[in-house]
Amino acid sequence: MPNTKQFEFGGLNLQLRLSGKAIIAIEKRLDESLMGLFVNGQGGFKLPGTNKLLIVLQGANQTSGVSDSDLVAAFERFIEAGNTTFDLFETIQELLDEAGFFGKKETEKEATSGESLDSEPTVDNDIL
Repeated sequence: MPNTKQFEFGGLNLQLRLSGKAIIAIEKRLDESLMGLFVNGQGGFKLPGTNKLLIVLQGANQTSGVSDSDLVAAFERFIEAGNTTFDLFETIQELLDEAGFFGKKETEKEATSGESLDSEPTVDNDIL
């Protein structure tokens, strides 16, 4: 499936994809936007609760037959294996980034319109 991220999570092999339908279902279940998970009322960064991260994981999961209780058990194994909640957060952040939640990725050339402050200016020979 295109735009799908493989994620090994506590013994589960999840196929994660944030389709439009998945985003709507996740936001409905969370009762807030996905961006609201990471930004507080003053515009600062916040780390969402683990239960909210698991809801995003479940909503993005394309592997059939994985229940909420399966994810909770997998999370316990994930932690027991030496991973942290921040590791889970990073995976969710990558998933959102790939789905375009943090804006379009620009190449260096796009970001500078082909110009660089580090390069020598070119001289137009017609002026000399």
